[in-house]
Amino acid sequence: QAGSVRRREGGGGSSGRGGSSSGRSNKPQLGGNRKCSTRIWDEGDDFCLFDEPRSNVSARRGGQTKQRPEAKMPLQTIHMTTENQRRVKELLRELQGQDLAPESEVAGSGEDEDEPDYLDDEQCWSADQEASDMTPRSSAEAAAHKIVESEVSPFAVHKLSRYGFDSERCRTVLGSCNGNIGASLEHLLLQCFAERYGEKMQISATAAQTSREECLEQRQEEAFALRSIYGEKFVERIQNRVWTFSLDLGYLTNRLSKSKQKGGCARDAAKQTSKEICKFYLQGGCKFGSKCRFRHEFPPDHPLRSARNSVDDSHLRSNSDGPVYELEVRFPEENKYPLQAPLVAFYTTDENLPLACRLHIAEFLFGKALIAAESNEPVVYALVTSLEDESEIGKLLENTHHKYSAPPVSHLATRPVKLHTESASGSNQPPEEEVAEEEDEDEPQQVIVENESYVNLKKKLSRKYDVHSKSTYNENVKICMQFRLKKSSRHFQSMLYERQKLPAWQERETILDLLTRHQVLVVSGMTGCGKTTQIPQFILDASLQGSPNAVANIICTQPRRISAISVAERVAKERIERVGVTVGYQIRLESVKSSATRLLYCTTGVLLRRLEGDLTLQGITHVIVDEVHERTEESDFLLLVLKDIMVQRPDLRIILMSATLNAELFSQYFHSCPIINIPGRTFPVDQFFLEDVIAMTRYVLEDSSPYRRKTKQDNKLTARHKRTAFEEVEEDLRRAGLLEDTDSAVKDSDPDQKLTLKQLLKRYKGVNKTVLKTMSVMDLDKVNLELIEALLEWIVDGKHSYPPGAVLIFLPGLAEIKMLYEQLQSNALFNNRHSKRCVVYPLHSSLSSEEQQSVFLRPPAGVIKIIISTNIAETSVTIDDVVYVIDSGKMKEKRYDPSKGMESLEDTFVSRANALQRKGRAGRVASGVCFHLFTSHHYNHQLIKQQLPEIQRVPLEQLCLRIKILDMFSAQSLHSVLSRLIEPPRTESLRASKLRLQDLGALTADEKLTPLGYHLASLPVDVRIGKLMLFGTIFRCLDPALTIAASLAFKSPFVSPWDKREEANKKKLDFAVGNSDYLALLQAYKGWRLSTKEGPQASYNYCRENFLSGRVLQEIASLKRQFTELLSDIGFVKEGLRARDIERKWSQAGDGVLDATGEEVTCSISAGLLDPEGKYQKTSTGAVKMQPKAEELKFVTKNDGYVHIHPSSVNYQTRHFESPYLVYHEKIKTSRVFIRDCSMVSVYPLVLLGGGQVHMQLHKGEFVISLDDGWIRFVAASHQVAELVKELRCELDQLLQDKIKNPSMDLCMCPRGSRIIAMIVKLVTTQ
Repeated sequence: QAGSVRRREGGGGSSGRGGSSSGRSNKPQLGGNRKCSTRIWDEGDDFCLFDEPRSNVSARRGGQTKQRPEAKMPLQTIHMTTENQRRVKELLRELQGQDLAPESEVAGSGEDEDEPDYLDDEQCWSADQEASDMTPRSSAEAAAHKIVESEVSPFAVHKLSRYGFDSERCRTVLGSCNGNIGASLEHLLLQCFAERYGEKMQISATAAQTSREECLEQRQEEAFALRSIYGEKFVERIQNRVWTFSLDLGYLTNRLSKSKQKGGCARDAAKQTSKEICKFYLQGGCKFGSKCRFRHEFPPDHPLRSARNSVDDSHLRSNSDGPVYELEVRFPEENKYPLQAPLVAFYTTDENLPLACRLHIAEFLFGKALIAAESNEPVVYALVTSLEDESEIGKLLENTHHKYSAPPVSHLATRPVKLHTESASGSNQPPEEEVAEEEDEDEPQQVIVENESYVNLKKKLSRKYDVHSKSTYNENVKICMQFRLKKSSRHFQSMLYERQKLPAWQERETILDLLTRHQVLVVSGMTGCGKTTQIPQFILDASLQGSPNAVANIICTQPRRISAISVAERVAKERIERVGVTVGYQIRLESVKSSATRLLYCTTGVLLRRLEGDLTLQGITHVIVDEVHERTEESDFLLLVLKDIMVQRPDLRIILMSATLNAELFSQYFHSCPIINIPGRTFPVDQFFLEDVIAMTRYVLEDSSPYRRKTKQDNKLTARHKRTAFEEVEEDLRRAGLLEDTDSAVKDSDPDQKLTLKQLLKRYKGVNKTVLKTMSVMDLDKVNLELIEALLEWIVDGKHSYPPGAVLIFLPGLAEIKMLYEQLQSNALFNNRHSKRCVVYPLHSSLSSEEQQSVFLRPPAGVIKIIISTNIAETSVTIDDVVYVIDSGKMKEKRYDPSKGMESLEDTFVSRANALQRKGRAGRVASGVCFHLFTSHHYNHQLIKQQLPEIQRVPLEQLCLRIKILDMFSAQSLHSVLSRLIEPPRTESLRASKLRLQDLGALTADEKLTPLGYHLASLPVDVRIGKLMLFGTIFRCLDPALTIAASLAFKSPFVSPWDKREEANKKKLDFAVGNSDYLALLQAYKGWRLSTKEGPQASYNYCRENFLSGRVLQEIASLKRQFTELLSDIGFVKEGLRARDIERKWSQAGDGVLDATGEEVTCSISAGLLDPEGKYQKTSTGAVKMQPKAEELKFVTKNDGYVHIHPSSVNYQTRHFESPYLVYHEKIKTSRVFIRDCSMVSVYPLVLLGGGQVHMQLHKGEFVISLDDGWIRFVAASHQVAELVKELRCELDQLLQDKIKNPSMDLCMCPRGSRIIAMIVKLVTTQ
């Protein structure tokens, strides 16, 4: 078992910095045809190589020329037993022997996607979504790719003949269309209709002049209407291209069965009983699903029988009792429907209906479509109704002859190049768009909270955002009328009176006037001036008093979810209406708006997502970007996008709202646009610092307090490795009192933490010596929760002159909020259940909307409300009744962590600008007071003026993907886009991010998004962790993958106290399995999860005994729930999962992820290989090569040379590894470079799931397989082994591509996918 786990360890990974190369495999020979190489088994064949390794590697790596140590060790040999070779060969023959489209394997997957009969249609649409493959082929290429008639799939012929065409014609046309059923069908229909209708099919002058966009818009509206009428019977199989209707034509079944009754029934019964098992189903996927004439089940002795249990296509049996009848409506690429007739086909599995009759029906329907096109009328509903008319269809059944249902006189068929290129050019459909769309917004005035998941949003993006102008106008008329009536109400007038008191009101006319003359306006206003709530209303109210044609449609972005909700609710209240009517909000996974909404508050991310499908923000008149001074990565990028859009939309108005900082910077970025300054409305606020707080509360630090500064003895252990030798000597002399002379020369830049009591006395003249004594022993870098509790007691006791009011406490993150909340609940004065004097609320972005809203409620008289918040309450949320602010001086900030090569959230001191904002929260309703828990000296000399923009301190992978997912930037280089940002990031930072994305398989060398990149773009996590999450779902091992992902995103739960380090490391070794730190973590987490079932005490004991941090484990559990929500959002696990619901419903025993997703590893496939699959994806910081020697092992990495395994790793003392490769996630540089966590990985996982491009070449008579630019190399035992490995890798890459394109496809249940994965497991575990 250990061996199997060890080998699995590399399961998803990359040899260098990137996991599977699913997105980057250079496979020009793949395309529509699955055959990778048609004659691979003849030993005498020329050896088919992948591209040679690039020679300009050092240039690509930024000119790096550092000589790395050469591993003096023989190359590993890839062996394959004769039995395994036979199995792989057999599998590949079966897989490649079928002429299936790359997505055909979903036919038996058990997923409710498309009917399998349609899948060949998509050969052309989604075989390869790379942009380079979308260009029409030249005639020479066409000849090279042409399928000879003998190779045309009999299944494709049979499928096409069900539309009424003779099989000989079908075979001929399929041969000339590369086996593409969609293109072949359109070609045959055009030929057939042209003979009957001729000139009537010519496009009208009106249609020729109408833009395709207008036609698409009308088509989408019709699709929406049809969906609401026919529900699941209507399927938009390919977005804007193919619609199908399942028809219940009982009269047709009865009529045909009666005419064939004699002998027919007996024959059918015999056929039913003698059905054989379908051999294509056994081989990995029959595209006919339940409509196949053969049985779809495994023989009793088949290994997959128990796992599959015949669930392959039950979802397809829409009418399993009788034959299938379908109307298929097709819109070729340039079709101008409804101004031009679509192609219409009638499809049935009813063998009793003659082929000719099917074509007569299609011609009859096409004739109706031609008539409707003359009057520009939608016709599809009428066509469905016609098919239900027994008398009309009955007449068509009398003629059983048709030219196209009989064999052709000559078999000469011309290649319909135009049709093929048209369908190929439509191939770049995002995968979600092929799924039937959900229903749109409810009727106006009806407000519902929608599940606004990303996968649903993408479906909506496929429709235009702007609704039909006529319905918009009618809605505007209604809104204007209601506004006029509302204005006269007493309630509205009293609200208006309150609004007029705000400072922003004084600038109302100026703002409106400037917006008529300028496209961009910067509004700079102090907190509390009313800019967020009032300015959007000024614009909306002014437009509502004018013509209904000119009613404003405003989007106002907010940096956080809670601010979007709270501001929308505040504004709706001011307008005397419920939220979701004219004022709504939209955040990730939640949307409250209606067709009447004209002011939408949303998060910045939601607007960026909208831009993915609506590049010019059609129908939007004003975009307001609030809190631009926060300089988040998203807001800076949004400014760049808006700057581009305003050129195309001169009518669009952009308002940037900022606190008083940096208004000039934004004005200059937008061509020196005007700035308006609005004064704040705040009362005076007294400001106190740490030294004042200690004096007021008389706080004394206990000897055992965790907030004490470490003693000299501790410092020897902890701080010595952080200081230089000179600093150490100086520190010892200072503590011994021998540095008296230097006391006078204390510099302002020296932090208080480093000063002696004597030096503090000099710095803080006039401060009580007892206070300074406390300060000199206090750890000033920690957030002191004891001091906060003492300060709260002082405030509540009321022995001071400040008025009663709410207390707002700023803490860095959720962990500190929980700790303080629990600490206060154990104090009788603050306990929510028993205290009559206080009520305590946490405030954090991960809380539900309802929980967040409670902080705005005013408590009963005499009760003090205490809010414990992150910096969310600094600018985004205004709580009116706050009088006291306690500022811990710390905040979480995204930073680049060089040891992991990824971003992490770090605790940092706030800037002076942040401290000022926090202070301002206290003076909203009365004179207030602010307590900063850092010293006055620290405030004046140590705090930076303002934070560095996020874009300059975090890795850029996410931003690069975001840029590439937007059409407006897809053709531009990343460098050219990023250089136009308001403050561009460093070029080196971009280069490193680009390289990581390419190695990960998310971006091609020419900066094109791969399917993997497309999905990573919509996961707001580090790309390697995102890849681990995606691969966890792909291989059905989501729960362990998320555990490891959460640990890597946060930190390891293993703690190692200085005085018990050896004991802690020994305990960690108890969890060791398979030479893997990641599996050890998994074991420890599982143990903790079990202990939580027994209660809090058992959980506490488990953590204490095993040197684990309970807080970190809880944070990992919380992160796992958040990651599950993100995967649900993009459709990779079941839709509608919310982190807070998972916690509420299932987390009594651990994190609840397994219960919520049901993604238990049930099949041996996952058990063999994929438990730590992602361990490798996520550990993609690098691979380490070992150099075995008798006395010790040495380790080498690609970029660092020799490295050492950290003592805390379970592999630290291992002296024998069965494979010479380790993967790692984090490295630390002290006196040497240490690999903090690592995991052994064997040869097959590296070759089959390794990152980067796989290369093969003949070298000195040996077949060498190399990865990661030749850094990792293997020798194949024989030519055939090399070929088999290459082909298997090629099949797996394609399978992963298909899964990425179609997230809901289940590889463990799909016959083709399960067989490939089972074979890989076999190789990994037996070789």
